[in-house]
Amino acid sequence: MIEPPDAELLSAYLRINELKNYAYCPRISFYTLCLGIDRETGLSRMGIEAEAETKVRMKRRKHALHTVVEGRRHFDVTVFSHTYRIVGRLDEVVETADGLYLIDYKDTDRDYGYWKLQMVAYRMCLDEAPAQAVLGCYIYSIPTQQYHEVRLTRRDVDKLSLALTELHAMVESELCPPPVQQIGKCRVCQYARFCNDVF
Repeated sequence: MIEPPDAELLSAYLRINELKNYAYCPRISFYTLCLGIDRETGLSRMGIEAEAETKVRMKRRKHALHTVVEGRRHFDVTVFSHTYRIVGRLDEVVETADGLYLIDYKDTDRDYGYWKLQMVAYRMCLDEAPAQAVLGCYIYSIPTQQYHEVRLTRRDVDKLSLALTELHAMVESELCPPPVQQIGKCRVCQYARFCNDVF
């Protein structure tokens, strides 16, 4: 379906999952990308485990999206964009005779502001693949077992472009961005002790 990527080239690309950190606080991306500090939490590990278990169940589900659109399912699909220098792994792609449906699994039923950012990134990656039109984008909520269609607009594309521009610039300059204005985020952040200028 998608040509195998050049692993060496993609190693220098931004990972789409990093958009989640960036949307929460750009400093987390700085600590991860520039300082190599990756503080995995118990909550993030639980999310990864939940997604893995869901994929096992989804392969057997009779009412999954592929039964609606009559397509072939692909799991853990590596996608990339040379234009935006990003790479990611999409949880599921349903391939039909007319085009593709993109599905991203989430271990929550609440959007914390990064769902669209990530989905736009996945969509842009697939848009670079020739003769594979993207027909729809969906979030699958693991807790509710429901699909949520994600409609993307030009504004969403512009927001992603700005985020990627800032991320690439941060990595190249290695300058720490200012803290977020919502101080409540800092009180529960696993990187809080690194931000001595906040409290």
